[in-house]
Amino acid sequence: MSGKIGFIGGGSMAEGIIRGLLAAGTWKAEEILLKEILPQRKEYLKEQYQIELIDDLRELAAKADILVLAVRPQNAQSVSEELSAVIQEKTLLVSICAGIQIGKLSGWIGSRIHFARIMPNTLIETGKGYSALAFSANVTEKEQLEAQKITNAIGETLIISEQHFDAFTALGCAGPEWVLLFAAALIDAGVESGLSREDAKKIVVQNLIGTGLLLESTPKHIYEITDGMNTPGGIGIAGFHSFAQAGLHGIVMDAVASAHRRTTELGE
Repeated sequence: MSGKIGFIGGGSMAEGIIRGLLAAGTWKAEEILLKEILPQRKEYLKEQYQIELIDDLRELAAKADILVLAVRPQNAQSVSEELSAVIQEKTLLVSICAGIQIGKLSGWIGSRIHFARIMPNTLIETGKGYSALAFSANVTEKEQLEAQKITNAIGETLIISEQHFDAFTALGCAGPEWVLLFAAALIDAGVESGLSREDAKKIVVQNLIGTGLLLESTPKHIYEITDGMNTPGGIGIAGFHSFAQAGLHGIVMDAVASAHRRTTELGE
């Protein structure tokens, strides 16, 4: 299938995907088409990535085998309704519009179209992290593989039921921000203990990387790992006591629950 891929909207997330596709060699610059309404943004993307700019939606729909809907959620309905008059039935429509369900897209554009929905990885710049991917019932296996090429180019792919997209968004998309907040607190604690901020950051960054690699490589439950780290009367268990008193576990679970509720609200 592959052929050409067209983006409707050239915001930061679309740019991240385009950059990932080019870096991975999944699509070449001449195979990537873009429709963007902001003149300065168009010029920047053209100069930066040498992709083809197309102003007419009908022309874009005619040339692209895969269309990526990358507009703001509040603009999704109007753009989709405009697209419904020009999109070809052979086209796979991939949406990265946050909170917009496949059912809504199908209602606006038509159930004859094959849909994929992506919640992109927020760590695109690193090539790590997961993107969620779901499909309409009429999507073929070949089309699923084509859509997965997009998510694989920007990190890992998690194919899940669309009903779990809000939970994925709450944990997968907001999670890196919370990890950063925890990292910031650790760095500040290192500075308070007498380390330079530069050294404290180096230590924390390597702790995060090393811990992630450890978790990825072992089937052990996290508590099995921490139990092995907590020597009797040691420094780790002393700090763990402070976390337990502050209710860290509950705070984190509350944060994810709050993000989940907000994601659901935005979708409605």
